[in-house]
Order: sequence, then C-alpha cells, then structure tokens
Amino acid sequence: MTVILYTALFAVSLLFLYIGSEKIVQVASKLAANLNFHRVVVGTVFVASITSMPELLSSTIAMLYGTSKMALGNIIGSNIYNIPLIVGICGLVRRFKIKENSINDECLFMIGLSVTLMLIAITIGEITWWVGLIFLLLYPVFIYNSIRKGNGGSNPTDRKPSDGLAKLMIIMLLSGLVLLCGAFLLVYSAVFICEMFNLNEFYVGFTMVAIGCVIPEVAVSIVAALHGEQEISIGNVIGDNIITMTLVLGIVGLFRPFNVSLLEVLSTVPFMILMTLMLYVMNRRSGKITKTWSLLMLALALAVFILETLNSTI
Repeated sequence: MTVILYTALFAVSLLFLYIGSEKIVQVASKLAANLNFHRVVVGTVFVASITSMPELLSSTIAMLYGTSKMALGNIIGSNIYNIPLIVGICGLVRRFKIKENSINDECLFMIGLSVTLMLIAITIGEITWWVGLIFLLLYPVFIYNSIRKGNGGSNPTDRKPSDGLAKLMIIMLLSGLVLLCGAFLLVYSAVFICEMFNLNEFYVGFTMVAIGCVIPEVAVSIVAALHGEQEISIGNVIGDNIITMTLVLGIVGLFRPFNVSLLEVLSTVPFMILMTLMLYVMNRRSGKITKTWSLLMLALALAVFILETLNSTI
C-alpha cells in the first residue's frame, strides 16, 4: 500500500512539473521582450534561478538533517545529468543552433568551478565555511555579469508584450512554486523508495535525488525547444549548473561544513567537466545540436549512472 501511495505521488509530481514548465517558458519569452534582454540571458538568469530551486531545497533539507554527503551528491549529480539529458533530449526533439559567445564564457566558468572543487577535495578534503563563502560570493558575480551582458547583448527580442513587468514576474514566481512542489513530491517519493534498498547517502543524492531535481530543467527545456525557444533551453541548462555550484554548494558549506570523499569526488566531478566541455566544443565548433551528439551525451550519462552504481556496491 505504501509503495502504491509513493508511486501516485511520483505521477502527480510529473504533472506539476509539466504544468509549471509550460507556463514558465511562455512567461520567460515575454519577459525577454519586456526587459529587452537576450533570450540566452533570460534562460541563464531568470528561468535557471527558478528551476535550480529543487536542488537548493533538497540540498538544504539534507544539510539540516545532517546528511551533507547527500547534498554534495545531489549537487554533483544534477550538474552531470543536466547537460546530457537536456541537450540530448532536446537534440532528439529538434535540431537547432546554439552559437552564442555567452555560453562559451559560462562553460569555461563552470569548468573552473568544477576544477576548484576537485582541488579542494585533494588538498584539504572538506568543504569548510570559508570555502562555502567563496562559492556563495561567486553567485552574485555571475548574476551581475549575465545581466550586464544581456543589456548590451546582440539579438534582443523586438516583440513588445502587452503584459506588465510586475504581472509577468508574479506569474513566473507562481510557476516556479508549481515546479518546486512537483520537484519536492518527486524527490520525497524517490528517496523513500530508494531507502528501501539501504543505499549510501552520496549515491542516493547522486542518482535518485539529483535526477529528480533535474526533471524541472528537462521539462522546461523540452517545452522551450518545442516552442522554438532554443536560446532559453540552452541558457537554462548552463545557468542552472552554475547557480547550483555557487549558491547551493555555498549555502551548504557555509552553514554545515563537511568532509568530502576523495574517491567520490574524483569518480564523478571529471564527468561534470567532460559534459560541460562537450557543450563548449559543440557551441564553439559547429554551433549545432545533432542527433549524433545527443545520443553520445545520453549514452555517457547512462554510463556514469552505471559506473556510480557499481562503485556504490563495492
């Protein structure tokens, strides 16, 4: 009976995610016109800030319950699965161009954050309060930089929506709450089912919780791709990863310092770097997401999942 209940919660969460994602893409498109920002910036800053809330919520709850390793697994896992699931699935839905200089800069910034995390694990072996503070301070820097580029960026939208800015912001926030409720139900049900198998905290965070938190980003980006909003799709994925690494990891480390396993970091973070590097190469060389690239990224994501599952059983 309990399994049936949590399976029902899982189904309801997917419905919430779909409703919230469809509305948030519509509002983001109008917001781009209202603020005269480039669509990539709207995806990177506004949409990504809302869809990164599941990672923030689940990681904060895990931190408060003293399971910071689950929070770290969630942060790393969501950043690994984000790019291949979003870019890969969107590439299968529709072939589109992603040639944007801002994405190049953000990919390099994300790689720098990942390398920093690896160096911290190798040198001091823990996320201290001052490490958390450093990551947290990089969050407003990223937001300011993205908005500054958006104000002077090329190809802003020329459409002028009739809806007022305040109304659009309210609708976006409400849509974000729907996404958040869906993600919470998804993570809550997934964690319960996963605990039945007595898995370790990092693995639960890296797989079940992370994939549950990625669902809002995947839903938003697929809906955006179907509506032809490719820039919002790609801006959302890289923006969410950066926000997760700066805001979420920063908060967790600042308020609840914890030790990190060198094996867990070295067996996962390189894949996070590889996924970001693949997006960088695609954008810099061809600027296109093809079915070949999509299938390759999805296959790599599956390989990472299997590898971490095998590591957790050793």
